[in-house]
Amino acid sequence: MKKIILIAVLMGVSICISAQNGAIHGKVLDENGEPIYSANISIIDGPSTTGTTSDFDGEFKIKPLNSGTYTLEISFVGYSPTKITGIQVSSNKITFLGNTTLSVAAYIIEGDFTVIGWIEPIVDPEEPSRITIKSDIIARTPVSKNPVMLARAYQSDIQVVNNQMVVRGSRPGSSTVYIDGMRVADEMTSLPSLGIGSMEIYTGGIPARFGDVTGGVIMMSTKSYFDLLNERNAAESRR
Repeated sequence: MKKIILIAVLMGVSICISAQNGAIHGKVLDENGEPIYSANISIIDGPSTTGTTSDFDGEFKIKPLNSGTYTLEISFVGYSPTKITGIQVSSNKITFLGNTTLSVAAYIIEGDFTVIGWIEPIVDPEEPSRITIKSDIIARTPVSKNPVMLARAYQSDIQVVNNQMVVRGSRPGSSTVYIDGMRVADEMTSLPSLGIGSMEIYTGGIPARFGDVTGGVIMMSTKSYFDLLNERNAAESRR
């Protein structure tokens, strides 16, 4: 009986751990838009190291992956290899790269790559009612000091009525704002844009953890000391 219980516990832990992993999906095409079969796809930088090959449709899936930032290398005989940098992978999420086109190479010089900087989409294909705004975008937005006005700048479903956030015609007071997981009593609370690490906006399909919210939810995460330190070092390196 004890062995059965132990096995059940281990299986539960295994399921929980695997559920926390992310994945990268993409597609490899040639210059004519035709899928490339058996292209090599490898993770060359990131918390996890693995690889795969594309299928007959040129599609590939790399999983499971730990959360973090990755650099992907795609190569195929006769084509210039391509590196995709800055790929963000989150727990229990799929990062969609879209199509990657390889160019035919007359000759290949060792160490010569086409480098593509991956840009994370604001709208998550898996959750179209949720958008994520990262700190670099927030810093460039004039209304970044006001969370509701910042959300309104990127989500047309949000309006402000009597100094309160209203989503898709819902009643004032039916939406809420969170900062680092704590509910903020005043929706118009100001938070310096320098301190905002990311913002998530839900206008539908609101997770149960937020309770009885019928309007919308704005979740903000503040930057850590190391986030600010990295930004400072990056700014100094550009001087």
